[in-house]
Amino acid sequence: MSIVWRFTLSGIAYMAACSPSADAPRARETPNQVAASSEQCDILTAADVQAATGTSVERIERNPAIGAGGTCVNFAGANGQAYLGVNLLSGAAAYSASVSAVPEDVYPDKEPVAGLGEEAVLFKGPGGLRYLVARQGVSGVVLFPLGEGVKMSDQQLRDLAAKALASAR
Repeated sequence: MSIVWRFTLSGIAYMAACSPSADAPRARETPNQVAASSEQCDILTAADVQAATGTSVERIERNPAIGAGGTCVNFAGANGQAYLGVNLLSGAAAYSASVSAVPEDVYPDKEPVAGLGEEAVLFKGPGGLRYLVARQGVSGVVLFPLGEGVKMSDQQLRDLAAKALASAR
């Protein structure tokens, strides 16, 4: 098994393990997180992703088994495979918890992202794996490309995060 595939599977397993399931108790979530996960979350649309990346995508339901572990919204490419997952965060504490939860063995490189919100960090791993966490005021987002999505550039990922942050306010 190639190292890229192992890291991809590790990332998917991490997302599945660290994201609440639909039937899991929500005792640890804030009211804002419950609202975001129980209502349609439109901080990014398929049109936004296509405009930023040039790739045709469609919104898909959350399904960590196929890598679609975003608690806000998930997108799949034309091949039906997960392309991008997005989480919505509520506040600085959720941002800090998200940053602290990123496994260093999967994403060994950590870079601050200047000019994106009040705080932003881009985590990188082998084979194009990336995990971007950003916060502006009481809103925050996590974006993680999957499958063919790992081919998007850091700038495209940053542009999508900026759009999501602006929509989350």
